[in-house]
Amino acid sequence: MSDVMSVPSAADLLKVQLRYAWLDSRRVLEDVTEDEYAWEPASPCWSVRKRSSTVRGWGSGEFVCEDAWPPPDPLPTTTIAWRVVHLAAWTDIYRVFAFGDMRPDLNDADVPGDFSAGMTWLYRAQDEFIACVAGLSDESVFEPRPAHWGESVPLVRLVTTMLTEHVHHIAEIGVLRDLRRAHARSQPPPQPIPVPIWWSGVQPPSA
Repeated sequence: MSDVMSVPSAADLLKVQLRYAWLDSRRVLEDVTEDEYAWEPASPCWSVRKRSSTVRGWGSGEFVCEDAWPPPDPLPTTTIAWRVVHLAAWTDIYRVFAFGDMRPDLNDADVPGDFSAGMTWLYRAQDEFIACVAGLSDESVFEPRPAHWGESVPLVRLVTTMLTEHVHHIAEIGVLRDLRRAHARSQPPPQPIPVPIWWSGVQPPSA
């Protein structure tokens, strides 16, 4: 048996990075309460609100996620609810653009108004995106795909854009939780996620 560790392909690296980053980041969202979810750290603050003539945002149902285009300057701060729903919706949109044939619109999304439904949407969106990425080959990961902003870009760019978007916003959620409780939280190490040898750096014993 060779002692030389195989070099992962671009597709292999993308799959593990996405799965590891997203599943590990769920620790930040553990035990979020309804109060934390809706907490407004400053004013003005964008959140998820019942539809009314004074609320600007996107969504097709009773609730909307506040937003504006062009964006105001300065931008309002946002609640955890806003960040969760924003991530869930854009994860679905990027998945369909990257792997499907439809061209979804934020305004067609049914925005959930409560914390449980928002978290369920986010986890479902992550799981479906991870499952699609798991099926990529070394060739398909570089295939051109339409992006929602109008360009045709390599599929890998759409996936890495969403990877970094989740790391960005979930880190912000962690900071909001620390601010609200007025201290940081100590957590035990995460449960190990199965990863290939090249990720762990641990060689199997020679036969």
